[in-house]
Amino acid sequence: MQSLSPSEASIRAVRRYYEQNTRLFRAAGLGNRSYAVHRALWDASVTTFDAALQRVNALVLEEVQAFLEASPPVRLHLIDLGCGVGGTLAYCARALPEARIAGVTLSMTQARIARRILPRARAAVISADFHDLPCAPCFHIAVAIEAFAHSHDPQRVLEQAHTALVPGGRLIICDDTIARPPASEVEERWLAAFREGWRVPGVQPLDETIAAARCAGFALRTTRDLTGALRLHRLPRLLAGAARDLVRLAGRTHPFFQSLSGSLALQECLAHGIVAYELLVFEKTA
Repeated sequence: MQSLSPSEASIRAVRRYYEQNTRLFRAAGLGNRSYAVHRALWDASVTTFDAALQRVNALVLEEVQAFLEASPPVRLHLIDLGCGVGGTLAYCARALPEARIAGVTLSMTQARIARRILPRARAAVISADFHDLPCAPCFHIAVAIEAFAHSHDPQRVLEQAHTALVPGGRLIICDDTIARPPASEVEERWLAAFREGWRVPGVQPLDETIAAARCAGFALRTTRDLTGALRLHRLPRLLAGAARDLVRLAGRTHPFFQSLSGSLALQECLAHGIVAYELLVFEKTA
């Protein structure tokens, strides 16, 4: 049997993670009504859980509307890189009825769910790899919400996004970054557990992402630290490490438990300031 390259193994691991976990995530109550499988944000404008789940989508829409005010195209074309079950696309479709939207996900299960909830006349969702986008440079907006970190090669994803966008187009990324290096062996274990459990090898320092985007042909427009709007759910210190290791072992039977281990680890990484949750907006330069 031919062995997989590291990149092939990483892509397969992320695909399997979502193929096996998506229905369980939804059964557990994640995105049942909003189809949002990303995190809730509780900033000053939010009073309900549904609004918190949609807050990232609302922030993305604000950036899209700012783009439209500055240079409105004849018809907006938007692509979601790592669209999940289509929650962000559905949100944008309702707010932008004239837009043409598309989504890319590694998971065929997610693609099928997204196709059911999106208006067929204006939306296309395919199962594909965002390291190798099968599209022409026709999009004005590219979005990646909690997807960029899944990449084993962030530079390649940025280059592909640049290719998919028209000149002056915007790339909007909302994801975790490394805020500071781990200061101890314990912190190293938390960060490693987060990366392994959530399949996020692309979590990297913010300045590295900005530099990679610049190399790909993007100019940074804005950064926004959203970490303070997250509500953390931490276990007591003595229990947290034991719970992390226990569900990690259980993950050998099903990746849902590895996801739980990654979630526990992320809470600790956020609480200790190792990881930050950032919204980044880039513009494709000529």
